[in-house]
Amino acid sequence: MFNSLNLITNNYFLKQKLKVPEFQSPIRKLTDSWQGNIENGQKIINGRLTPKVSLDFNKFEFLRDLKSEGSVQARAMTRSLVENWIDANYNLLSKEFRAKAIVSRITSWSFNYSWFAESGKLDFQKKLLNSIALQTKYLELKLIDSKEHLEKIIIIKGIIVGQSILYPEIINIKDLLGLLDYELQFLINPDGGHKTRSPVLQIELLRHLIEIRSVVAILKNVDAANLHKKTIKMGEFCRSIQMPNGCFSWFHGGSLVSKNIIKQTLERVGFKNKTFDIAEDTGFCRMSNANSVILVDIGSKKNTSNDSKASLFAFEFFYQKQKIISNLGELVNSNLRYEKNSLASSAAHSTLNIDDRNNIDLSGHRKTKVFNIKYGTTKDGNLLDATHSGYELMYGVFHRRQIYVGKKTLEIKGRDEIINVDNIGSTPKSANIRFHVYPDIDLIKTRDGSILLNHKKGFVWKLYAGNQNLISQDSVMFTPEGLVKCKQIIINLNLEKIRAYKTISCDWLLTLQK
Repeated sequence: MFNSLNLITNNYFLKQKLKVPEFQSPIRKLTDSWQGNIENGQKIINGRLTPKVSLDFNKFEFLRDLKSEGSVQARAMTRSLVENWIDANYNLLSKEFRAKAIVSRITSWSFNYSWFAESGKLDFQKKLLNSIALQTKYLELKLIDSKEHLEKIIIIKGIIVGQSILYPEIINIKDLLGLLDYELQFLINPDGGHKTRSPVLQIELLRHLIEIRSVVAILKNVDAANLHKKTIKMGEFCRSIQMPNGCFSWFHGGSLVSKNIIKQTLERVGFKNKTFDIAEDTGFCRMSNANSVILVDIGSKKNTSNDSKASLFAFEFFYQKQKIISNLGELVNSNLRYEKNSLASSAAHSTLNIDDRNNIDLSGHRKTKVFNIKYGTTKDGNLLDATHSGYELMYGVFHRRQIYVGKKTLEIKGRDEIINVDNIGSTPKSANIRFHVYPDIDLIKTRDGSILLNHKKGFVWKLYAGNQNLISQDSVMFTPEGLVKCKQIIINLNLEKIRAYKTISCDWLLTLQK
């Protein structure tokens, strides 16, 4: 009972703080950067999808789906849903008024105001603008208390969007952009990659910056040069991890980002042609020629112990727009730790692992260093050379990987080398070099011990191993469309004499057959 009384009392005094003047009409018309899903919009209209039940209703992101459907009925339904939400008069301390929900809501309302609100009655428009004003003012209070970098950036977006539709000038815009710039340094590396290396968080943050930039662009006398530079840099990084099929590479959960979201986002960034060769801060190398693209995970520059995937030196390979070599993908909405750990393991990536141990300790206790990274470009091709210490404490060895992509010849040369550095730990038994082959490819073992990768599109690649110890196995891949059967190719290296030999290596070669 006392908790309920406190909630009511706190809500009352909070409302007194959030009193705002009345607004008759918006000062500016804002343009939404994003498109909705027309199929979802049709389902909402037909009653097959209920926003209050099936969707995150309080965020009102489904509003874009209704806008994509575009009918008069969709506008009327949107007005009704918005007005009913406002009339519900939710407690300001409830989940409906959490910062991220507020920002998503007023952003959707403000960006789409001219579509659904202007055709409504004047009383509805006043009610809507008053609600936006109250929620915007509430965000100013929440910004003071916020402790999270991303949450602060999201709140700043909400304040800028809300104030821009209500007031002729955003008086504190300089301070807001200064705080935004300060918070971004904790989330973005100098190469434009997210510090977590997560493509999901990368695209989420980039979309926030694009929305802020779109509003700031219509304000007068506002210096947003740093915002623009960071948006472009993040966009360049996204474009670099975007593969020829339009999707992100699958490293670190990239398969969870839809192709449509990537397309819409990058179209809004601009500067379409620039990509990186190597991004050492975030830890990726992109190698390409006219028909092929390889993306290699070279590990973050400062601290691989924070990585959630043991994918060091793994690569993904595309020929034309077809994926050839991959990792095993990502589970969607799974809370099972065993399944997540399996897909995070080195064995789930196209890299080398020793005695089925991960090259990065996913618990964060064992530090792995990446060093001697060298990337060179000549008229004939590109060469990546890097070494990591992921197995030093367990086995006293380093792993060195070299990958060469020819510009004139359709071939990819690789070398994996195990180097003995200290007689510490136990002696390793063997290493497996894995190549996870994307579905749609049949494998054919040849007489010389190599394996043909026969794609259903009609082209064939050949994988040859220097030690001729190649085997293929059945496997499964977690694609965005679901679980799909696939194959993996394994090159096995015997490491029992590593102490005597000091170094054991294997060359491998992928060539296009004509």
